[in-house]
Amino acid sequence: MESSAAGFVKRMYIMHVGKIEMPDVNGMMPGTREHGPASLPVYCYLLEHEKGRVLVDTGLKNEGLGVVGEGEDVVSQLAKMGLAPDDIDYVVLTHMHLDHAAFMDAFPSSTFVVRREELKTAWWPDHFERGYLFAHYAATRDFAFIEPRDDEVVDLFGDGSVQLIDTRGHSRGHQSVLVTLGEGRRFVIAGDAAYFECNLEDWVLPGICTSSVDAERSIAKLRQLQGCGWKLLFGHDSGQESELRIAPDYYE
Repeated sequence: MESSAAGFVKRMYIMHVGKIEMPDVNGMMPGTREHGPASLPVYCYLLEHEKGRVLVDTGLKNEGLGVVGEGEDVVSQLAKMGLAPDDIDYVVLTHMHLDHAAFMDAFPSSTFVVRREELKTAWWPDHFERGYLFAHYAATRDFAFIEPRDDEVVDLFGDGSVQLIDTRGHSRGHQSVLVTLGEGRRFVIAGDAAYFECNLEDWVLPGICTSSVDAERSIAKLRQLQGCGWKLLFGHDSGQESELRIAPDYYE
């Protein structure tokens, strides 16, 4: 599914879809001296391409540690842009943890792109797996899925504009999304392969890892992309939020 043809995404929207209220941030960055409560942003992304619209992740619900204000969920935010779930051609999930896949069932007409190992783990998790909530996707079993190999680079539109790369480690089938906009502007939606910038700077592994070895390899991959000029969009970095263009603003 790879291609060398040059293309670009016309617009990228970053939607702030709620936050996670962590009682102790050290749970997400073990091995550091960081402690204390933290309010961490959660994002979804809308990519507009001439061949279709792509939603990256579906966010979280107002439950547990999740706090989602009225009109802040991903479906409501799309509605503010004049879009209904049926207008989304593809839903790409970085992974299926509860803060990234809570509204899967709102997009029955979309084609989902999820790593096969991620789907298997979400549907039948081992007892030690954390972060999955079956109720969020119980109704999606008959949805349309593309299930890439776990090490496959997926060129979604065949023109290099939206590429999905293997960044497993945080979860068994985690993937990150490479987005190329006009004039060569390049972003990496890192998902939870890197919660924070310090994951890359200080080689801090995500607090939840199914494989520390794979997580470290994924951080190395993201560091390489950053060194080559790609802008990293971290999964839950409150420090990065102030520098981002948040919807209804956008990148083009």
